[in-house]
Amino acid sequence: MDAANLLSILFPIAVIQFVGWAVPGPNHLTIITASVTAGRPAGLKAAIGIAAGAFTWTLIAISGIAVLFELVPSLYIALRLFGAGYLIYLGVNAFRAVRQGGIFSLDASAKSPATYAPFRTAYFVLITNPKAVLFFGSILTAFIPPDSSALLMIIIAVQVGLLGILLNVFAAIFFSSAVFMRSFQAAGIWMSILFGVLFGALGMLVAWDVIREYL
Repeated sequence: MDAANLLSILFPIAVIQFVGWAVPGPNHLTIITASVTAGRPAGLKAAIGIAAGAFTWTLIAISGIAVLFELVPSLYIALRLFGAGYLIYLGVNAFRAVRQGGIFSLDASAKSPATYAPFRTAYFVLITNPKAVLFFGSILTAFIPPDSSALLMIIIAVQVGLLGILLNVFAAIFFSSAVFMRSFQAAGIWMSILFGVLFGALGMLVAWDVIREYL
């Protein structure tokens, strides 16, 4: 495959990945929580966790395992329900932090998964995000030729992983800037309530989508 053909495959994937990253959602909320609560190192760990999740889903998609979700719909439903539950769990933790002065007043040892385990939390948020399943299971693979070589698959996976690191590290650096951190910490209690509502609402929307299919 020449450079022009390779670029025609990689460029659309990069554009779609960028658009998906730019849309606010649980990924950004997780990075913000880690960055503002425990500083830039925690934010960077969350960013790497998101990128690692994207890389994992890319490997799943290009290996064809994602077809299992079509053959066994219950697996996809279980994943969506788990993701919904995890987002609601993060929302509950944000509300609980209100009693301690707000989620952004916690330290790295506090009982907030996005604070004491930013990589793991971010990874689970991405892996269990139904939008990630849609992106990597259908949209991403739509740009991959059916006769693609193993080398091209590896190149695509590496690109998604590296771009994911670049974009999310940028987000972590931005959200952990002194101005951003002071602003969020000054309104810690209200921001905790807001994040609790956002995480909880996202989780309930995912759960409702699953329930609605059976109504």
